[in-house]
Amino acid sequence: MPHKPSSLILYSRNSLKNFIPNTNTVYYLRGIADEHSLYPIYYIGQARNGKTREQLVEEFLQNDWNDIVYINYVECDNEKEAKVLARNEIARHQPKYNNGYSTYELVK
Repeated sequence: MPHKPSSLILYSRNSLKNFIPNTNTVYYLRGIADEHSLYPIYYIGQARNGKTREQLVEEFLQNDWNDIVYINYVECDNEKEAKVLARNEIARHQPKYNNGYSTYELVK
């Protein structure tokens, strides 16, 4: 069962290295308030146990996402749970940087 979402963390290379757990995690990259949401979700990703920090730092360095300001995450008990949660959240929110994945259907 997914755990409670974390608080918002400022999106920076340092915060990714120091504050994100290395567990089965679904993470949300967020912007600042717009007319639709207080902290809109621009990207949802899933990381496997032991790879979360490295994966996020790599994405941070590879992508020029100037509108990403915050990150938060949900820890999951296992990889399958994280995969289902990420897929369902992408289908529900359809974040703009999850190109090609916005056609997911909810998984039960």
